[in-house]
Amino acid sequence: MTKKLNKTQLQELVNSLAWNDGYGCYTRAGFEKLIWPTIVDKAKWIIFFDIDDMHALNEKHGHSGVDAIIRKCLAMRASDYVAGQHYSGDEFIICVTDDNTRGVSDPYALCERLMKTFAKDGVPATFAIVPVISKILIFNVEPALKIVENAKCKNQRGTITMIGG
Repeated sequence: MTKKLNKTQLQELVNSLAWNDGYGCYTRAGFEKLIWPTIVDKAKWIIFFDIDDMHALNEKHGHSGVDAIIRKCLAMRASDYVAGQHYSGDEFIICVTDDNTRGVSDPYALCERLMKTFAKDGVPATFAIVPVISKILIFNVEPALKIVENAKCKNQRGTITMIGG
């Protein structure tokens, strides 16, 4: 028998499924279903990044150690940009909008800041930046994901590639 949830319990469940406490960012479902619809009209750039060799990092720092590094790096930009996990635990998207309160709207500069912050903890990452071309999130993310995949196949890890900027 399934227990019926009251409104508060249901909201708590939705929140727990939409937010990754370990990384301090939205889950893919939370980003796509709750956040994207509220920012789509202001969205200018999608940044996709993949942390390189996550398995080795987990071996070196432990899962909670890597989680803390990711959380720290994503928190440095929390008020400027919206971040979320993408497919797996080492892939993330950031949406840069045209209403940043601090006037920071340069996605390349953001990637450089993130890359330097990750590097301080010995965490390499590969970034791609693409302009928002669709109201459908995946149509914006896929080109950036392919850029990162291609860079990794060519052993060009720890790079930033920007299209249309």
